[in-house]
Amino acid sequence: MSLVGSGDAGIAPVVVGALPQNSTAILHTVFVMSIKRAANPSFPLFRLALLIGVFFMTTVAVRADGAEMPVPEGLEAGLVAIERGDEPGFRQAMETLVAQPAGREARRFLEARWLLDRVDAEPAAVAALLREHPGAPLMKRLKRRYLDHLADEKAWGEYRLVFDRDPAIRPGTRHQCADWTATLSLDGGLDEPTIEEALSTWQRGRSQPSACDPVFEWLGEGGHLDEALYRTRIRNAVSEGRDGLARYLVRQGPTGLAAWRDRWVELRDRPAGILPGLIDAGGDAEQITWGLLRLARKEPARARELLALAEERGRLSAEQAGSVARLAALKAAYRYEPQAYEWLREVPLAARDAEVWTWTVRSALRRLDWVRVKEAIDAMPAALAEEREWRYWRAVADAELGQATAARPVWRELAETPDFHGFLAADRLGITYTLPPENGGDIPPAEEKALDRLASNPWLVLAFALHRLDRPADARRVFEHEFRQLAEDDYVALAELARRAQWHDRLAVLIARMDRVHDHDWYAARFPLPYPELVARFAEKQAIDPDWIYSIMRRESLFMRDIGSGVGAQGLMQLMPSTARWINRQAGLHISPLTLSDPAVNIELGAAYLAHMAERFEGRYPPAIAAYNAGSGRVRDWLPDVPLPGDVWVDTILFDETRAYARAVLAGMVTYQWRREGEPDRLERLLPVIEPAD
Repeated sequence: MSLVGSGDAGIAPVVVGALPQNSTAILHTVFVMSIKRAANPSFPLFRLALLIGVFFMTTVAVRADGAEMPVPEGLEAGLVAIERGDEPGFRQAMETLVAQPAGREARRFLEARWLLDRVDAEPAAVAALLREHPGAPLMKRLKRRYLDHLADEKAWGEYRLVFDRDPAIRPGTRHQCADWTATLSLDGGLDEPTIEEALSTWQRGRSQPSACDPVFEWLGEGGHLDEALYRTRIRNAVSEGRDGLARYLVRQGPTGLAAWRDRWVELRDRPAGILPGLIDAGGDAEQITWGLLRLARKEPARARELLALAEERGRLSAEQAGSVARLAALKAAYRYEPQAYEWLREVPLAARDAEVWTWTVRSALRRLDWVRVKEAIDAMPAALAEEREWRYWRAVADAELGQATAARPVWRELAETPDFHGFLAADRLGITYTLPPENGGDIPPAEEKALDRLASNPWLVLAFALHRLDRPADARRVFEHEFRQLAEDDYVALAELARRAQWHDRLAVLIARMDRVHDHDWYAARFPLPYPELVARFAEKQAIDPDWIYSIMRRESLFMRDIGSGVGAQGLMQLMPSTARWINRQAGLHISPLTLSDPAVNIELGAAYLAHMAERFEGRYPPAIAAYNAGSGRVRDWLPDVPLPGDVWVDTILFDETRAYARAVLAGMVTYQWRREGEPDRLERLLPVIEPAD
């Protein structure tokens, strides 16, 4: 390390580590300017400071023990030009990148980014890029858009070539239908396997993309769409509530289909009224089964009564009867009805699956019926019974039935893993949690050669540069592209580079892919502590636990501030825009604009919403956490009829996703207190008795 400049010369000392290849000329300029400043104090100091600042912001290398990972000059300018549609600026950035480290890869990436929104304007450039660099990042996205362009132009010869060439994509229905249309245009027809696949697509109960219209027309003109297929699609449309499609099919298909449609609509809308007559008349077994399944969703007890009648009359096969018995029993269990346990035990063995086995246990657990809990777990397939959740509850049942000596060894083994059931087991035993001795977030050292090799990998240079330029989505795409090319021996070094760059989400992903999730050497690094000032400030403002904020952020977004969900949730704490607007008003925050990708905005709104959930559920973490995931209305429906232990309530939450979510957030709160303070909270303190709804 060396210091450039001196206080005497009027220049603040600048620490210089490993510098990029063009550093010599820049430092020479800085040196000359420092001499001018020393000789002439009126020389503008801010110009010198600006030059130094720009230099270090745009080109300073991140060291990997001797390996440079610079931000290529021109990369950020190119990204900005793409966003602005500034073609001269884009071309200038591309020119600048020619002589830069990782410049070739950066140019390839920027060109793909530029062309993504210009496929119609520059199809030849798109075709050339796909042909020359099919394995580069963004090529699959570019290929899909180019295929759309070719389909719009009806350029079927080129479509076929591009569709079959690398990069391989998983085609959706639109692209698959366009490929079949290309085949029709070029070959005049489809072969038998393709016809079967196209017929399967046609039978779906929803309208398909317009790209499928030529294929469906060809199927109809060729006599492939017979009455049986029309009946199947009408039934599927009615089942999915697509009555408009069902009416269209009646008009398009053979005569006499209206009565068929009407029977299915009546059976869907009034199964309890239609089924008795259908069963008495010896109606179609498929219709009876379908109607019973519809009824079981809303009236499981009535469905079981009519199922018994249908079985008595010999209307259903064993498989059909089993499917109805299974669904009726599960629906009773989902409603926490007292008869659910018996119904689930009566489901034919051939119809039992993991859902039946696990809800048999949960139905007994919800009633604190420890004899039945034990019986249900013992009846499970061995592989299922060995899962941590069921081993824990089997041991609890033993203890509750006076067999604590049998429970303790099981709990002790479970407690060796620091997760939800491991913490619960340790609480049952009253022992210290099995957490690493150090909570600093370090990871095992990587080999210097591996670090140097990865730090000179041009695609990784680009990925880390994009990360430092706060382009998270682009950075992840490039990182994942190159990660797939690496040998497993490189993962530790890559994890170290991610740790140094504070790239929390990629580090967590790497630890999971190395299967080191519970390894003591890696454990603390899975629970990073970004945005400490924001978390502390808003936790204090809302009078909530900062560990709750951290655990929610980790579960919701893995600290990816730009991430969005399929339903529209955004940012670190995955807030829906409507929820963000509501809590902004409700809590009197007056935040404007509501930029949910901004960490400060997202964390403040999220903390306020957590405080609201805490107040709504009287400070009880489990229902408040579940409500953050599933909504408070659903959670109120899941509250017990009588007081229930917190661990029982969590493990009998209806939705699989919410159950796993609550476990992860609660265990994360324990771990985050350990990360922040060195000593973990006890999970049992976070699991009070859950009271019935008012």
